[in-house]
Amino acid sequence: MSDSNHSRRRNVIIILALILALLALLLFRCSCRAPKTPAATPTAVKSAPIAAPISTAVPAAAPGDKQPDEVLTPATIKVPTTVQAGAAFPVEWTGPNNRDDFITIVPKDALENAYKDYRLTREGSPLPLTASMDPGEYEVRYVTGRSHKVLGRAAIRVEPVAATLNAPDAAALGSIISVTWTGPNNAGDYVTVVAKNIPDGQYGNYTGTAEGSPLNLTLPPMAGDAELRYMSGQGNRVLGRRTIKITTPDVTLSAADEAIAGSTLTIGWTGPGNSGDYITIVAKEKPEGQYGNYGTLSKAASVAVLVPIEPGEMELRYVTGQGAKVLRRRALRVVAAQITLNAPAEAIAGLPVTIDWTGPNYGGDYLTIVSKNTPDGQYAAYANTSGHSPSKIAAPKVLGEAEVRYMSGQGAKVLARRLITVVTKQP
Repeated sequence: MSDSNHSRRRNVIIILALILALLALLLFRCSCRAPKTPAATPTAVKSAPIAAPISTAVPAAAPGDKQPDEVLTPATIKVPTTVQAGAAFPVEWTGPNNRDDFITIVPKDALENAYKDYRLTREGSPLPLTASMDPGEYEVRYVTGRSHKVLGRAAIRVEPVAATLNAPDAAALGSIISVTWTGPNNAGDYVTVVAKNIPDGQYGNYTGTAEGSPLNLTLPPMAGDAELRYMSGQGNRVLGRRTIKITTPDVTLSAADEAIAGSTLTIGWTGPGNSGDYITIVAKEKPEGQYGNYGTLSKAASVAVLVPIEPGEMELRYVTGQGAKVLRRRALRVVAAQITLNAPAEAIAGLPVTIDWTGPNYGGDYLTIVSKNTPDGQYAAYANTSGHSPSKIAAPKVLGEAEVRYMSGQGAKVLARRLITVVTKQP
């Protein structure tokens, strides 16, 4: 190979190496760009955050950032002299309005580069800020987004705030009570009800104060000593509290001691009848919180519930719609329905078979004829029991042993069966 070819090859390798080095440098510079500004932390009623510490991190601009030079001319800030804890207030300002400049409120003695609640100046003037829930002396500051220089400041005092609650001294579990309140009604504020020993900052059933005063509040399904609490939307602080005793209401269930499987049972009841409350029939050993066939409660003094198709020892249970708590139970014995099936011992494949039967004839019950090895719950040709006895059903076309089955409309259970033999048509 000639010297000129060697030289060209060397030059190509050098050029490729330079291109790779430039790409690596470019990627490094991209990863260093976009200096950070403080991130807003939204408040949410359903969380109980610990108060966020004041940040002192100062984002550094990346080398070679093409931003225009930061203007550091003085800024002016106009705010109220005092504001209630947790309240929103307006901030009027003038200043250079550099990219990512912001207005923040911090304790008076906070470091120069500290910030907490803030708004970017690009949003205009005036800007809304939210006062801390901790009373004391504060400053509203104009801070540059890149170097975090304080260009202007104004003093503001955060005043303590309280709330009052007025409600019944006692009420039944699951009931809805009316609560009259006074308080700041800041964004996200709410009234909650919790067990008396629940730590501050936690919550149970609640209604936002935006609903006005009085407001409606649903009590939990647990009896005992409880507290109504006025909670701040910022930081979940308790601003006011009132004790309330949650009581267990009187509940009764009246019905027959015995019922036929699959029948409909009428159950008389008394009780709170709160929204979602219901009466269910379940196996006696079924854990609390689970349910079977049920009827929801209305203003009527009784409710109709479908009895399970399986016989055995059962219970009627009055269950709260909130929390599925059993307030009352009553024993019920479920007995099997009496069913008879009469049919010829032999049937010709594919031809109708006449079946005399007796049975409960519940909604959806039917008769079917299937091969003996057909799993329970499956069916072939059938006739609804609503057609009355006798019924005519085509025999299977498969020769051999078959079964006439009485099937329940509830769960497709086999309630009775009779063996027949399917044969060929005789010549």
